[in-house]
This record gives sequence, C-alpha cells and structure tokens, in this order.
Amino acid sequence: MLKDYYQFAKQNYHFLSFGLLTAFFGNYGQTFFIAWFGQSFQTDFGLSNASYGMVYSSATLASGFLILYVGALLDKTPLLKFTLLTALGLACACILLYFSGEIWHLVIAIFLLRFCGQGLMTHIAYTSMARYYEANRGKAIGIVGFGMPLGEAVMPAIAVSLISTIGWRATWLILALILIVFYLPTIIYLVKKSHQRLQQITASNTQNSKGGNLSWTRKQVIQDYRFWLLIPIVMAPAFIITGVFIHQKALLLSQSWSPGWFAFCFVIYAISHLKSSLITGSLVDKYSGKTLIQFYLFPLLAGLLLLVLPFKAEMIALLMMLLFGLTVGASGPIVNSIWVEIYGHKHIGAIRSTVTSIMVISTAISPVLLGWLLDHNHSYTEVVSYLAGYVMSGIILLRLLLTKSFK
Repeated sequence: MLKDYYQFAKQNYHFLSFGLLTAFFGNYGQTFFIAWFGQSFQTDFGLSNASYGMVYSSATLASGFLILYVGALLDKTPLLKFTLLTALGLACACILLYFSGEIWHLVIAIFLLRFCGQGLMTHIAYTSMARYYEANRGKAIGIVGFGMPLGEAVMPAIAVSLISTIGWRATWLILALILIVFYLPTIIYLVKKSHQRLQQITASNTQNSKGGNLSWTRKQVIQDYRFWLLIPIVMAPAFIITGVFIHQKALLLSQSWSPGWFAFCFVIYAISHLKSSLITGSLVDKYSGKTLIQFYLFPLLAGLLLLVLPFKAEMIALLMMLLFGLTVGASGPIVNSIWVEIYGHKHIGAIRSTVTSIMVISTAISPVLLGWLLDHNHSYTEVVSYLAGYVMSGIILLRLLLTKSFK
C-alpha cells in the first residue's frame, strides 16, 4: 500500500499538495480551532455563554445555506480563481477580527470563517480530488484528507502559543498574513504546474468511463431516493462528534476524566484520523465507496457504546477517540467517492455543495439539540444512548436498503 501511495504521490505531487494545503488552511474555520478563541470573544464583546452560542450557530447556519448556492459555482468557475477568491474571503475574516470593535464585526467574521474555511476550502479540496481522479480517487482523497488531522494535531498548540504571547487579535492578523504571503502564491504555482497533468487525467477519465448516467444534475440527484437515504448516514459523524466535543464539560464530568488527559487523547484522534484516511483511500480504489460505506459507522458506534459502560476509566477516553478517528478518517474517501460513483463528476460541485450545506447545518443544530436535552434532565448517558441508536438505525438502513439499490 505504501508503495502505491508513493508512486501515485510522486506522479501527482503538485495537485495533491494543492488539495492538502487547501484542506489544512480550511481548519481556520473548524470548531476545534475557533473554540480556542471563544473565551476571548466572550470577554471582549461582553457575551454570555448563551449569546455566544447563538452568534456561532447563526453564523454557521447562514454559511450552510449559502454554500448550497456558492459551492455549485465550482462546476462553472476555474478552480484557481474559485480558490483564490475563497482564500481572500478567509483572510478578510482574519483581518476583520483583528480590527473588530463591535459585535457585528464578530458576527460577520465568524460567518466568513465558517463559510470560507469549514465550508468552501474543504469543498474545494475534496471536490477537486473527486473530479480529477477516477482509478486513484480514494488515494487522492485520503492524501488530501491528511490536511484536517494535521491541523487538529498542530493548530491548537499554535493558537495557544500565539494568544499567550501576542494576544488573540494579533494572532488573527498573523493567520491572515500566512494566507496572503504563503498560501496564495503557493497554490498559484501548484495549480499552474498541475495544468498539463490535469488535462491528461481528464482525458483518461473520459475515455475510461463505462457507460451509465455519468452526468446527473443536482435536480435529478435530489429527486433520487438513494440520496436522501444516504444523507442521515453520511451526516452522522459530523453531527455526533461536533455535539460531543462542544459539550466537552458534560462529557468530562460524566466520565470523571481530567481535561489534560482528554487533550492528550486529541493527538490519538488525529493519528487515528490520518491512518484511517490513508488505509481507507486505498481500499476505496480496490472495492469502491459503495461497498465500504456500510461498514464505516461501526467504529463510531463502538466509541459511543464505550460511554454507556457502567464503569469509568481514563483508558475509555483514549479508545473512544481512536474509534471516532477511524470513522472520521474513513468518511473522507468513502463519502466523497460515493457521490461520483453514483452520479458522475460533471456536476459534482453542485452535488457536493448540497451535501456540504446539509453537513454544515447539522453541525449548527447538533450543539443546540444536545444542549437542550442536557438542560431538560436527560442524563449524559441517555443522550449518548440516543446517538448510538441513531447510528445503529443508519447501519441497519444501509444493510437492508442501500446495498441492493447500488447493485
């Protein structure tokens, strides 16, 4: 497997680097990174926990709805132009935070972080790999997926270090300068160097396509029952893990884990995420995403079930994060491949933007829903049991219906 990855990466170094860097810098807009600035936002803008949560959820919801339309433009806009505009939007968010003095500055900045970072940068990275690769699509997505766990592993430490030395506002200015000075010139170089290779890949994919309807439009896709059966399954990891991580205080109290130990477990989560992404990418090329999707939720289910055990131990935290990482890592190659396998790559930008929109909206709903349950006398064990039931239902649904539909 490593030899196959090496040969593939060597032949496609420039374009894969473009996707990897785009996925990495998309972490600017991920919850795990923004969360390190939450206390500073609340203090400087005089926000309560509830009001800050409302600001964050509202910005995320607005981002999710807008991605539905803007993400589809990736099918019609040159990749480099689309990426440059998105990165500039992300840089504007960082600069706005540096100069922010009013609450509406914060609202717009968080919206741009979520929209351009979590939404469009990730959309660009995965859509471009899914579109331009066919025989090695799983490997491409697996390699590019490394950008997210790499961010999970190093960006919190960078944020904490910078905030403690130069303050949270200056930290965002530094982050903007990194985008402008490093990321933008680098992707211009990488995409231009990839131009001839991408033309060869596109021509090869067109020649090797084996019949079938490979040009489903978004309208046709949303009228296909398989799409709506898949949505709750592919949405499950983001919905559940976001909810669990956001309500970290309740998790630690219910399990009697120390914050320091749980912070260490994030390193295990990142390593598991990476390994799973690479291994699953190779398996997708061998067996297809349609075959593997019925299995990828099992580690997530096992991780949730660990939380309802009658005894508490810190080792459970490590095992849970390892299992969560396996599902999150596998979801990238499997989910991003399956849309192309079923619906083709001509309108993949519009199709993925629909999926991304739903995913982003789900990450806005999850913290609110889980918080409401916890506030209304549902124990943490009960809430986790509901989540486990959701995952189990999805697995059964796939087993009974979707595998037959894909044959």
